[in-house]
Amino acid sequence: MASPLDIIKKEPSLYLPKKIDLAINLIQAFITNNNPLGLKIAIILSGAKDFISYDDNNGVVFNIDELCSLCRIDRRYLSSNIKRTTQTFYTYVSDSGGTGGTHPIHSYEYLNANKEIRIEISSKAKSLFTELRKKDSEGGYQYTKAISRNLMIYDLKDVTKHTLKMQLLLEMINNFSHSKRKNFSLEELNGYFGTKYIRYGELERKILKPVRNDTLKYSSISFEYQPTKDISGSNKITSVTIDITDNTNLLTL
Repeated sequence: MASPLDIIKKEPSLYLPKKIDLAINLIQAFITNNNPLGLKIAIILSGAKDFISYDDNNGVVFNIDELCSLCRIDRRYLSSNIKRTTQTFYTYVSDSGGTGGTHPIHSYEYLNANKEIRIEISSKAKSLFTELRKKDSEGGYQYTKAISRNLMIYDLKDVTKHTLKMQLLLEMINNFSHSKRKNFSLEELNGYFGTKYIRYGELERKILKPVRNDTLKYSSISFEYQPTKDISGSNKITSVTIDITDNTNLLTL
């Protein structure tokens, strides 16, 4: 499954701060693993919540009602999906160039008669989250926030990982590209979404239409799309042009 960095970096003038690589790869790991709750917790630890206090073993205690409110979920969803948060594996490249890997969320434990939950993360994940939440000369969390703010709004019971992946792609185009219009081949879109739809009609029916409906319902940005036929003159559709649209005033929430 391709990363948004792979299909967006083909624009030579694209400006991508170093922290975007960190944030994108982290978000991508959770989405690929179909772990949206883990993703939201990772975003919270990366700066969406102003103050995070770790204990000596890299654990963070949340009031469960507060955590559910931050993630826009209920207690039943938390109970059904908390185990999966520990199953995502994140691959990283160290400053020295070496490749490593970690499970960002190691474990969880309910406390205080199920009024609180302690979430323990790996030391590497703590270092990553701390780096992403810094408000330094490079802008710090503004870059993480730019690509994650709409991801936090989605109702996880109502959308699929295709929607989350499209949102990530839209945020990349909207925040870091000089043009709000991009053309992608069907091969590129299949690679990005991890699908193998040969016909454009399948891609539209199973991804583009439902995902666009989700963005119109939940996100401050959405998109229009237009199929493009082969330049040879055949009727075969070989690519899709995507235009970013402002949805701020049209949100149905």
